[in-house]
Amino acid sequence: MTVRRKLCVIIPVHKSVLSEEEVLSLHACHRHLKAFDCFLVYPEGLPIDRYLAIHPGLKLKPVTPSWLSSLGNYNRMKLSVPFYQQFADYEFMMTYELDAYIFSSKVHEHHGFDFDFIGAPVFEGYLNATPDAPFHGALNSGFSIRNIQSCLTVLKLLRRYKLRWKFYHFIYANCAALRKRIKQDQDAIFFNIHLKKYYTGKNFNEDMIWTQVVPLLEPSFRTAPPETAAVFSFEVNPERLYELNNGRLPLGCHAWFRFPFWKEYIKV
Repeated sequence: MTVRRKLCVIIPVHKSVLSEEEVLSLHACHRHLKAFDCFLVYPEGLPIDRYLAIHPGLKLKPVTPSWLSSLGNYNRMKLSVPFYQQFADYEFMMTYELDAYIFSSKVHEHHGFDFDFIGAPVFEGYLNATPDAPFHGALNSGFSIRNIQSCLTVLKLLRRYKLRWKFYHFIYANCAALRKRIKQDQDAIFFNIHLKKYYTGKNFNEDMIWTQVVPLLEPSFRTAPPETAAVFSFEVNPERLYELNNGRLPLGCHAWFRFPFWKEYIKV
């Protein structure tokens, strides 16, 4: 019987030249995550020498170029069964996009392995959230950890549910007598805009599917509550999350160069 390793780190890239911020991000990844298998996920044929010069221990995972040719295709890759099956020898997967930054190697102490999905808390208004905005309930995936087997189980569920979803939408559109009853029975999941985009081929954000849709379809899929997620990662409103986290830095952060807060902790 194969024993699953605890964590793999995937670093998705789509270009051969790194910005100054991306260089810092990859150095931090090498410094704190080198004990884990770190996979560079890149389009087949892309020159990757500059990544290997910074992080020589990277494992290479070339993928079909179309998977990383657009943001929409990247989001679909992160909801693809074949993608997760490539990493089925691991229990958890960390997504480490190069606009993330990690401060510590103590993944476990920051709740990294306590949930099926954990990432930075999202506020109402997203990137334009005001300082006093309420939590949205979603979690960001740019620096996140997810349970691979739980994800595979859910992706198969999403496939099966699609036929039912299409049937209810057909009945809702064509049978006025049943419309009110359907609306009552299906609640939020039937009318969820993120699920609609996923099923109809529109652009969507994969973290909205994992943290807004999946818990409605499969309540056993455990996403971190915002207060706990703040121990793991910050994105928007880092000052407020720092206070919430009792003046402690999280394990890492996402989109750090957008926020002046990080100038004290990440030296460019």
